[in-house]
Amino acid sequence: MRVLIAGIAGGVAMFIWASIAHLSPLATIGVQTLPNEGFIVGVLQANLYNRGGVYVFPSPTGDQARIGAKATSQGMLAYSRGTGALEPRQLGVEFVLELLESLLLAVIVSLSTASFGNRVRLAALVGLIAGVATNFSYWNWYGFGLDYTLANAFIEVMKFVVAGLVIAAVLRRKPVAL
Repeated sequence: MRVLIAGIAGGVAMFIWASIAHLSPLATIGVQTLPNEGFIVGVLQANLYNRGGVYVFPSPTGDQARIGAKATSQGMLAYSRGTGALEPRQLGVEFVLELLESLLLAVIVSLSTASFGNRVRLAALVGLIAGVATNFSYWNWYGFGLDYTLANAFIEVMKFVVAGLVIAAVLRRKPVAL
């Protein structure tokens, strides 16, 4: 039961940290706006219609791949039709995801009999793994900027550090005997 409570408390802390981080200038490091945004968005809407998704170019199965031509550019585009405003559903989904992450972290941390500090370091290590796994492959494969990659990896690591502090604190407490 303490692991469940620790995971929930850590998830709330993780969500608060991530919300603050994503509202801060840290979240915009390496993010650029499209030049001629209206034109480009119009072209996307005319060609992608309502088919949201992740698009890469050049196509690995397209004409260039078949004939061995070299592309002059490459990239990845995440596209969805919408208002661009943050929706309550997105916040809810993000909270559930971070709650799940924290519950899994609480299970891992609870398996350790280490000190408070070492449990927090264990949480930081899990966060570092998550940060590397979710950011550096995109830097490598799709050319995400290094500044963007480092900032987002830092946000990810800190999510786990914050949750780890809460989880380690909750797990350190002994149940009150009645």
